[in-house]
Amino acid sequence: MNGLKKIGRFIRNCVELYIPIIAFTALFLIFCFQVFMRYVANNPQSWTLEVEQMCFLWLVLLGACFAQREKAHVSFTLLYDSLGVKGKAITAMLGNLIIAVTFAAAFIPSLHYILGLAERAQVTSILKIPKTLVFFPYVVFLGLILVYALMDIFEEIMALRGNQKYIDKMLGESKSEAELAIEAANAQESINLNVDIDASMRKEDK
Repeated sequence: MNGLKKIGRFIRNCVELYIPIIAFTALFLIFCFQVFMRYVANNPQSWTLEVEQMCFLWLVLLGACFAQREKAHVSFTLLYDSLGVKGKAITAMLGNLIIAVTFAAAFIPSLHYILGLAERAQVTSILKIPKTLVFFPYVVFLGLILVYALMDIFEEIMALRGNQKYIDKMLGESKSEAELAIEAANAQESINLNVDIDASMRKEDK
């Protein structure tokens, strides 16, 4: 079971983390190459635009899945932070329901369209890259965000039912960076205090 979890975690990291990192690196290097060829060598390369667009799509769409996993998307929580536990769970669940319904409705038509590009042998104009390959991350994006939204809905239902594990998780995720930094500083201070107490007790024993 642990082996399967490790394999699943590795595959998910490949899709959401490693591929976007590779795409970003390639995008940056090709951008620099394009600038050099255009303004220094005076020999612009038209194929670089296609590769940059493809890398950008893969970076943004798959990177958004990782951001969703880490709850790192930009959000405005002024009203949300003022609510109690049930209010937080209800509002978050409503938002995730909207996402789940919208993405579920878009998934099958988008999949049919992208697979249809392969059937019609649609390719890019310069490098002849199959457009199915170029746009396939959009289907992955829809599927992963849908899964994460459903997982969040489950957690919010459990929080509404009073499960303390999910309540603590929800409250922890809603803390600001400042609050987390203060908690970390307090925890470190407590550790240092315990170390000092242990050291003084050892001196007294001697």
